[in-house]
Amino acid sequence: MMIKNYGLMSLIVLGLGILFFADPAMAQNFGGSGFENRVQGFTNNLMTVILPAVAILGLLYAAMLAASGDEGAKKRMILVVIASAIGFLAPLIIRWFQSAVGG
Repeated sequence: MMIKNYGLMSLIVLGLGILFFADPAMAQNFGGSGFENRVQGFTNNLMTVILPAVAILGLLYAAMLAASGDEGAKKRMILVVIASAIGFLAPLIIRWFQSAVGG
């Protein structure tokens, strides 16, 4: 009676597939740059739509807290401004790190 080991057979087939078709298997330069375009589009939407909206909502929230007499509202406003500045400068910071490491 022969015992069939499908796990070992599938592992061998997978290994041979990766060996002979390394570029498609590792998704390097396969299918164009659709993924890169999607990531770039998401990043652009994040920087041009979502981040300014969140910054404005954060400032409005802190301003309403200040108007209601909350003692911690000033600290919240400062934190929102600092976080917004870091968020808006994030692409420049990333490019700076990439150029520093030679990327």
